[in-house]
Amino acid sequence: MNMVSLQSKEDYESLHPDAWGIPTPSKASISERNSCLNDDVVRSDGLAGASTSNESLDMVVMPGMAFDEELARLGHGKGYYDFFLNKLHQQVNVAHGKENQMPFLVGLALKEQLLKTEQKIPTDASDWPLDALIVGDGSVIRK
Repeated sequence: MNMVSLQSKEDYESLHPDAWGIPTPSKASISERNSCLNDDVVRSDGLAGASTSNESLDMVVMPGMAFDEELARLGHGKGYYDFFLNKLHQQVNVAHGKENQMPFLVGLALKEQLLKTEQKIPTDASDWPLDALIVGDGSVIRK
């Protein structure tokens, strides 16, 4: 799985849903897009598909199956986002010298996905806590 950048709202609106209904760039356009990391994508012009500037991500929207009020999330079990965030953390710290400067991590949840106050999502060292959770009933939980 590659995390690639979008250039505009129109770019986002041009995406087509995949088998799970997730807006996804076409396979043909992947080679023309910049990777959010300094690896993974090779463009058709032979250049690495990474940004050549010192720009970094401002925000990552994190999906999940369930969330708790301490801003832990239960993903879909493949670890894609945790893997991506670990690589991003390494890149930001090493390449840009921005110790612990990570994008704002926000989850989107239906109210049914938010556990009751006394219930907690089990986490380990590889899990990244959210900075905020936006719930379908209009509430926002922040650190």
